[in-house]
Amino acid sequence: MSFFKTNDGVRLHYQFDGNYDQPVVVLLGGYTSMITTWTAQVDDFKQAGFRILRFEYRNHGQSEQTDKGLRISRLAMDLHNLLVYLHVEDFSLVGHSMGAMVASQYISLFGDQHVKALVTEDQTPKMLNEDGWQYGVADSSFKEISQIADDFPKTKLVRQTIDKELKQQVSAGYVPFNFKKNRPLMVDGIVQDWRDVVANERIPHLFLAGSESPLYPVGHAQAGRDLQQVKNSAVHIFEGSGHIPHLEFYNEFNRIVIEFIAKNQ
Repeated sequence: MSFFKTNDGVRLHYQFDGNYDQPVVVLLGGYTSMITTWTAQVDDFKQAGFRILRFEYRNHGQSEQTDKGLRISRLAMDLHNLLVYLHVEDFSLVGHSMGAMVASQYISLFGDQHVKALVTEDQTPKMLNEDGWQYGVADSSFKEISQIADDFPKTKLVRQTIDKELKQQVSAGYVPFNFKKNRPLMVDGIVQDWRDVVANERIPHLFLAGSESPLYPVGHAQAGRDLQQVKNSAVHIFEGSGHIPHLEFYNEFNRIVIEFIAKNQ
């Protein structure tokens, strides 16, 4: 196992697979996930010629437990600390769910000049609905923040049966997740609005959605694309998928994402 310390002194777990001279793809998991969530991606991405960087957020997996920095902006800073620590200059970002928020916050803080391409998986740029924006969590508004946070641990996120072997690999080394302790992180993500970040991106962005996502209407992907002005950006819908296409339809996911990143190097 490999670890590094953030600039606020928290020890985080990471894994870097592939050859030194290969282009880097950073895989950012969702809320509660460990790096094993990307088990079905690593070999295909390596065979396609990419180096894969994964890390576990504070209070996730093998990373240190702490009460500080439980907000999206801190996770983005942790990512920045890791990239600096490993001397990674140029890279592509793939963010699932909260990982997409971390990617957007990273770009908001540090710009996109070193980001070759961005892929966001089943994550709306704004979780709360309002007049003129109905692509957040169903029936959500600022009044329902507490209820959304309470409901998430009970929500069945997938719509397809995950392969038994893959499920075992993803669960390997499972570390129980403390929902109560990490509630501030969930609430911080719920109230964010990344639409201005998306609108000002200068990089190709692939917006992915599951047609049967239990969290968001499938139209959030096209709504995000409509905010963007970059020619090579695109939308892809995984028909029949829930919130985690990279596990539910991993072959399709790998093919689509690898093709997109490869053509935008």
